[in-house]
Formats: sequence, structure tokens, C-alpha cells
Amino acid sequence: MKRIISILALAVMVCTAASAQNNIYRAVVGPHQAADGSIVVADPSTTIVVDLTIEKEQTIVGPYARYAQKYLDVRGSLVDKTTYSVKGAALSVMACDGIVKSGATAPATTTVESYMNPTTEFPKVLPDRLSMSPVTIENAAAQAAQAIFTLRKKRMELITGDAGENVFGGGLKDALEALEAQEQAYLELFLGKKVTTTYTERILVPMTGEESYVVAKLSSSAGLEPASAANGTEIKLTVKGSGVAPRLNSIPEVDPKDKTAIMVRLAANAACSVSVGEKVVGSAVLPVFELGRTAYIANTITKR
Repeated sequence: MKRIISILALAVMVCTAASAQNNIYRAVVGPHQAADGSIVVADPSTTIVVDLTIEKEQTIVGPYARYAQKYLDVRGSLVDKTTYSVKGAALSVMACDGIVKSGATAPATTTVESYMNPTTEFPKVLPDRLSMSPVTIENAAAQAAQAIFTLRKKRMELITGDAGENVFGGGLKDALEALEAQEQAYLELFLGKKVTTTYTERILVPMTGEESYVVAKLSSSAGLEPASAANGTEIKLTVKGSGVAPRLNSIPEVDPKDKTAIMVRLAANAACSVSVGEKVVGSAVLPVFELGRTAYIANTITKR
């Protein structure tokens, strides 16, 4: 038998995770022949992929907000506000080819708590404007408030049968829904509306053998910030080894001094979690080369 592993200066490819011949649990260390016959040099290491689910909540003040207390006896928000929070985190590992084992990130979604158009502002011509005649904003608010109670009265009359003798079945259902939608459109002029957007931010964290990594910071008003930002709540990745040394199940190990010995790095399972402040938002058990050990196996490849 003759070892065929050698360094070919022009054919060396450095891989910081694992070659296509290896995987995220075990990898040959140093120069070796890949499945396609090329010579590669592998330096096994682990990169953990953190996919953060961010929720952005916008509160848009209604144009009649300051009159909500006066005409509706409720308090509407008087200040536009945007807040960010982390709703969850998914953890996975990245292979040498850059493929994330968990797949693609989820697309962003937006929810608008409004019966109006799904925008972050109110229309230039408000839905309660029914005349070209100029009117002060307070008078407009008073008229809109009265319209709300009129709509409620009409809806109740339909429900009790006091009105709408010719409205029944599917027509009654449609009429009630139309009245409710109109009422909500008027109500949001006082109470405002809320737009919630959920999206995913991906962060790659190369392992260095540490137990704790600050991967980013969260500003409740500005969203995700770099880990180096002066302000914000720390988003931390914690990686704790199991304390159990990984081993090969069916391949015998040999003495490191054996002439046929090949160095193999074995990843150890680690309990990984992501926390925002003190709150844990995601966890997983992942293989980490930096917490594993080095084993030696015999090179049984023969040159033909």
C-alpha cells in the first residue's frame, strides 16, 4: 500500500469548514484527496448561522387623535411610534460550500390592522370627507364621531330587524360587513392604525472556542445594530459543550505515529442558545469542531 495524499502546490484549495468529502460532524485535517481526485487542504471549523425573526411595529397617529377623548371618550395615540423586537431565532451550521443546512430564510410579511389601504399613512382626502365645503379639523372630528354612532345604530337596526325588510340572507351579511368596515375606517381617524412587519436577519458567527458571543444589539426604536454599537440590548449566542468526547463508531483509531495515520477532526455536540437580554429566543444542539477532538485513522486508500 502506498499513501497517495500529497501537497500539490497548484491544486491546493483551502477550506475553512469541511470539504465536499467531509461533513459537519467529522473532517480530515490537512491535505487530502477529494472525491473528484483533486487535492484539498481542510482546516475544519464551524460557523453557526443565526436567523433572527424581527418584528417591526409601527403606530400611525390618526388625524383626529387629539379629539378622541372629547368625542369618543377614549384615548388615541398622539405620537407616531416604531418599535422593534426579536420574536425568535433559528440556529444551524454552514458547510464549506456556503450551504446553510436549515435552508432559506422566511420571506418578510406585513400585517396592517386597518380597513383602509395597507399603507403607513392616511389618505390625503380622508374617508369621512363628503363635501367640498371647507370645515375645521375639530368640526370634521365631531362629524366623524357622530357618523360612527349613526353607523352603529344602522347596524343594530339591521340585526334586530327594525330596518332593512328587504335585506336578508347573504345580502344582510354583506350589509353588516360593509357597515362595520365603514365604522372601522372612521374609528382609525381617531385611534390611528398599526402596521406590523416580520422579517428575518441572518448573522454568521465563526466559532473561536469561546462560550459566549455578542452577535448584534437590538435598539427598540432603530432595530438591529452591529455588536459594536454603543447602545442597545445585547443579542448573545451561547455555546456550551456537552462534556462528552466525540468518537468514531465503526472506524478504528490508530497511533498518531503510525505511518498510515490520517488526522481527523471530530465535532462535539453543543447546546446553543440565543438570548436577547435575559430572554432566550431560540436554541438547538449543533456540532462544533472547536469543542471536539482530533482522532487518527489509517489511510486505506491504495494507489492503483
